[in-house]
Amino acid sequence: MIADFTRKAGEILRSAKPIEDRLREFSGELTGWLGGGTVSVLLFDRDSEDFYVRTSTLRVTPAAPEFHFAAEGTLEELALAERRPIVLSEGTRPANSRRRGTVLMFPLISSGEPNGVLVLQTVTEGEIPEDRISVLADAAVLLSDAVGVSLREESAALRMTKIAAINEAGINIISTLDLSRLLKLVATSACLILEAETCVIRLLDPVTGKFGIREYYGMKSEGEQKDLFLMDKKAVTMVLKGDPSVLVRDAAQEPGWRDFAGVARTLACLPLHGDGEILGTVTIFDKFPHKTFFPSSFTPEDLSTFGKFIRYAEKAVTNAIAYERNERLKNLDEATSLPTLKYFQERLLHEISRAKRFERRLVLMICEIQAHVPGGPQSRAGRGDWVMKRVAKAIRTSLREYDIVARISEGKFGMILPEAEDGKISAIPRIKKAIAAEAEEVLRRAKGSRVEVRFGHAAFPEDGDDHEKLIFKSNILKG
Repeated sequence: MIADFTRKAGEILRSAKPIEDRLREFSGELTGWLGGGTVSVLLFDRDSEDFYVRTSTLRVTPAAPEFHFAAEGTLEELALAERRPIVLSEGTRPANSRRRGTVLMFPLISSGEPNGVLVLQTVTEGEIPEDRISVLADAAVLLSDAVGVSLREESAALRMTKIAAINEAGINIISTLDLSRLLKLVATSACLILEAETCVIRLLDPVTGKFGIREYYGMKSEGEQKDLFLMDKKAVTMVLKGDPSVLVRDAAQEPGWRDFAGVARTLACLPLHGDGEILGTVTIFDKFPHKTFFPSSFTPEDLSTFGKFIRYAEKAVTNAIAYERNERLKNLDEATSLPTLKYFQERLLHEISRAKRFERRLVLMICEIQAHVPGGPQSRAGRGDWVMKRVAKAIRTSLREYDIVARISEGKFGMILPEAEDGKISAIPRIKKAIAAEAEEVLRRAKGSRVEVRFGHAAFPEDGDDHEKLIFKSNILKG
């Protein structure tokens, strides 16, 4: 009968059925061979250092979520840590008791890796014979091999699935040039691939020199977000000071992070590099593996997978920033840094539409500059740009914050003055005076130079109710 059980257990565990079916059949066969009792296969989660029930003859209706408990200080941990069976049998019993309760725990070790514990609870009429315990130990070895192979296959399959997901997401990321859309895609993809709850992306602001939050993905409340951003800031500071990455496996257990124990359990933070410098950072928080309702810890393997994903994100962000900069420069005059004609035309249509909707006045103003500066070390084009730069600066200074100015041709500036309720009475003379003063300064600095300034203007709705009429009227230039 002993040989029959060993043979049957081996057939079950070596079959081609899914591992869940094999474990259930093995547990049922073992319960029958013991003559009753319960059998549970507990696996050890090295990420969270918990045991969880992979299969059991215990019945739960309706089906319960995956059952976990901390390994530390348990008999199961003792059996696994010391790699030896533990047999607990009743010592003192009533004199009239004919049955004895026994709990047996066998460690599941495969290829040197501690994978879990086989736990049996049974009732017998006397002590369990040594030969039966030996059979149980042999069955645990067979179970260890089956579980070990299955876990390695699951790990490899999960890794390949994540790599495939990274490659697929990478194609979409690399092809996205809109920076805002790209950052949303990076944040959501990082959370889906790494099973993270939250993602925070920071980018360097070239104006302020600070790393500001540009994208957030998650479901935390506003108050929780503030604490999360402080936790992220600590990780980002470490990266900016030279750490290649930051991995916090359990904030409650790691020095320096305990203050954030109630914010998130775990985080992983990596820099975004580009053009030889750090462009930003990506931080993910709280790992929620499939079918679990509580966070486990990010592992070094997760950090490695995260790094593969970040390589795509770095290329994409670098491309998007360059594209955004080039698009901005396409709409800016290189000499004066003012918007060009294309931008000016779009804004004029927008402001006319707005003036009509809110019944407001609007002034369109054209300024033409013809300058001749005697020869010097600069080229003729350079001398002309010097004059236009000075005039552009004077115009910007004289305008209100919400007025629009652009260089619409080599020698012309266009200005849109919304909300011009007093028409040309105050705005136009003020601008003319500022430009004339700058022209006099050019004449004073460059002896023998010649600067001619002409102006034209039109008001909405008096001089026309569409852009064509306003442009025609404002291009009637006078000195």
